Amino acid sequence: MTGGGGEGTLYGIGVGPGDPELLTLKGLRIIASVPVIAYIAPEGGDSLARAIVADHLPGGQTEIAIPIAMGGEAGESYDLSARRIADHLEAGRDVAVLCEGDPFFYGSFMYIHERLAGRHRVRVVPGVSSLTATAAAAGMALASRGQVLTVVPAILPEDELRVRLGRGDAAAIIKVGRHLDKVRRVLRQAGRERRALYVERATMEGERVAPLEDVEAAPYFSMILVPEGEDNPPMSAAAEPVSGAALVALGTGGIEMARTLAQHLPGASVHGPAGSGADVAYGDVAPHLRSLFQEGTPIVGVMAAGILIRALAPVIGDKGSQAPVLALSRDGGAVVPLLGGHDGANRLALAVARITGGTAAITTAGDTMIGLALDDPPPGWRLAERDAAKGVSSALLAGEPVALVVETGDAGWLAAAPFADKGRLSVIVTDRAVGGGGPDLILHPPVLALGVGCERGVDTAEMVTLAHHTLDSAGLAPGAVACVVSLDLKSDEEAVHALARDLGVPARFFTARELEAEAGRLANPSDAVFAAVGCHGVAEGAALAAAGNDGTLVVEKTRSARATCAVARAPGGIEPDAVGRPRGRLAVLGIGPGGAAWRTAEATEALAGAAHVVGHGLYLDLIAEVLSGKTRHVTPLGEEEARAAMALDLAAAGKSVALVSSGDPGIFALASLVFELLERRDHGPWNRVAITVVPGVSAFQAAAARMGAPMGHDFCVISLSDLLTP
Repeated sequence: MTGGGGEGTLYGIGVGPGDPELLTLKGLRIIASVPVIAYIAPEGGDSLARAIVADHLPGGQTEIAIPIAMGGEAGESYDLSARRIADHLEAGRDVAVLCEGDPFFYGSFMYIHERLAGRHRVRVVPGVSSLTATAAAAGMALASRGQVLTVVPAILPEDELRVRLGRGDAAAIIKVGRHLDKVRRVLRQAGRERRALYVERATMEGERVAPLEDVEAAPYFSMILVPEGEDNPPMSAAAEPVSGAALVALGTGGIEMARTLAQHLPGASVHGPAGSGADVAYGDVAPHLRSLFQEGTPIVGVMAAGILIRALAPVIGDKGSQAPVLALSRDGGAVVPLLGGHDGANRLALAVARITGGTAAITTAGDTMIGLALDDPPPGWRLAERDAAKGVSSALLAGEPVALVVETGDAGWLAAAPFADKGRLSVIVTDRAVGGGGPDLILHPPVLALGVGCERGVDTAEMVTLAHHTLDSAGLAPGAVACVVSLDLKSDEEAVHALARDLGVPARFFTARELEAEAGRLANPSDAVFAAVGCHGVAEGAALAAAGNDGTLVVEKTRSARATCAVARAPGGIEPDAVGRPRGRLAVLGIGPGGAAWRTAEATEALAGAAHVVGHGLYLDLIAEVLSGKTRHVTPLGEEEARAAMALDLAAAGKSVALVSSGDPGIFALASLVFELLERRDHGPWNRVAITVVPGVSAFQAAAARMGAPMGHDFCVISLSDLLTP
């Protein structure tokens, strides 16, 4: 490869942070074709940039090593190397300068570039930078929306580091190495050390990710990532937003903001005045707000805080039983939790602030002074006695020593609080059934999987009694149960779902093949069970499958007359959403004759709860404003049976599905077809789907309303279509 017109081209090639698989295709093509390559070669060491591409070099190329003394003056070396490179360029030979990471992100190529760019043709091929590689290794988002990311070299003087790291922006600190102690000191003074993550040799052999507090020394290839400051802290597991919020816009001006939020908040719905196109229309906002609050619905009011306060004042009662209420400015800049801070309002405020780029004005003492709310733990965690949290939080706020005792589970979310080795009070993290009523705070982590099996139609009371007896006999706390699990053949068994509701946890299901993979770990394998359902154990197998490879069976199979139960423990905790699959749900719904005003609130709610929406393209276009973030499955007119079968297949796979009809789904529409398919095909997975039919306003009702009242008594409806009716 040579440059045109007798002049060679200088290429700056970013070869990435170390992993050869992160090389770009363009970079590889150029590296393999140029006659000359150049690279930094530290004195006394090999070139990392060359080592990254070594397997792709064709051989026979001229190589220019640019010797650099790490930490010393490199100007003379760059001058000499630039002259050698220029000789090749002037002779018509292309030269590729290999640069670790990206050439223009603190890359060594920029020093060659500044010496040659004015006189020679230059092309730069970007590479994966160490910054993005480090973020990927740490699993930490660098910045989002209105956040500011500051990249700070650790070599800066301490005073300047203090200024740049004291403003609360998200920061990436590079070139750490021998400056580790200085950086740690500055972050500690700024109150940001405990949330900083250290990453060493990202993407390379020996990669390490650790809390900065655990690091004693840092090599050259290391970086520190610091999330945005405490004024708007990043969302942790304890800060996942509550679901099902009502986003209430005052007037039409806040509808756009509400719709933006609805795309990101689970189960949220937009409420606005009649005619605004909102999911739910109201006439007078004050009684509407009071109704939502009394129903326990979380409220985000896109309106002034004073309006919310005056509207809700007559119905605000017991502090321990109130719905979360937030006020949000129309521009999204101010997010103020007004009620229910430790009942989800603070978590919801943090989530909203991240979407809008605004600031969550958290005022509760625990969050602002000790960095967490003990009475608002992460999803899945339970408090044995909620009242104990107040005394322990008060002690921490007063500076009294409080001990933290972790028996099981990952209690990393508690690291923010200043716990001591010993204290008058303790926070105890355990899956044991510890007697409550004392001053200590007992927290139950979600570490137990409750596996169950049963005969068809077992009585609900028998299943619930067996489960509680099993836990009680083993001294295990029901609050530590993360999920109820079983074989997928039992996904429509009411007793299993009743037990899950009783424990307040999800029910999840596995295939026989998945349970049979646990056969080697079963304490009581059964050939009879295998002959019946295809696996050697249901209760034990499901519990172990949910607990994962590190899980252990802590209670072997126990039985009642018609049910079985077993318990497994996952040391680090269980994420129910990542376990098995839920029972599939299919809502067959009607959206009315077309306009949003004719769509029922129940239909809107069903659409909000669905992840997959199936329908004819025109019908889905009519409700496009409520389908943000959902997977659309479109079939043409004339393929109604295929459409219904698609919806059933998705639901049978554990999805939440909405099958959309115009008008009413049971009048010349898809509901009857769904039930006809169920009867005609008798397909097992379909038969286990939870199906609901959501009525809608039919076109004939809309037409009648335009005429007056022609159907005030007996009436007959006849289809004019000859597709199904001769």
